[in-house]
Amino acid sequence: MRNHTTTQIIAKEGWKYLTFLFVLFVLAFIFDFVAFIFFVIFIFTLFLFRNPERLPAEDDEFAILAPCDGRIESIAKVNYKSVDMIKITIKKSLFDVSLLRAPTLVNINTTKRRFGLFLPTSSKLSKALGERVKLECKSVFSDVIMVINAGLFSRKIELFKTVGPLKSSQRFGILVEGSIDLYLSINSRIKVAVGDSINSGESVLGYFSHKGNDSGK
Repeated sequence: MRNHTTTQIIAKEGWKYLTFLFVLFVLAFIFDFVAFIFFVIFIFTLFLFRNPERLPAEDDEFAILAPCDGRIESIAKVNYKSVDMIKITIKKSLFDVSLLRAPTLVNINTTKRRFGLFLPTSSKLSKALGERVKLECKSVFSDVIMVINAGLFSRKIELFKTVGPLKSSQRFGILVEGSIDLYLSINSRIKVAVGDSINSGESVLGYFSHKGNDSGK
């Protein structure tokens, strides 16, 4: 487990792939063998592991930030372990930034990983057989649950930290493609709508209720 996240312009988790692809490109260029294809793959991998700096749209301790880039797929009231919560599902495509960020100041209490298949998250089989990681976290306002679902083009859900504190907008993992289910307290005020495009660590999904601050102490 690593305690420090990557801050380079290209996430260091992608360096080993870039080095391998660059060597292949050089060899292909020397031997005049489909060098252009390896060059295109190298450039796409650079794009895949880009790591832009993000600043929250609002400096508010009650703000709930987007944990990943993508599009809001659904917002619903659900019952999670006999507690009513709001579930926001965010669909992340292959072309979105891969870095995951903490939605608020939280402490990761438990991390549960289910090894499985890499399937389209829209598939019914994905819910039962797909690779996923569940993080049960606690903020000063309420519980925050994140379920990270790997998609067809993911080969791993990489986490920099599996237990302990995370600052708001702190990078905590990498998801190449898939979705995130974010569970929030039922009295959270949601400001996004289905279909909205969001940026991790920058876009505000909503706000914790002020009343929740008393119960979280």
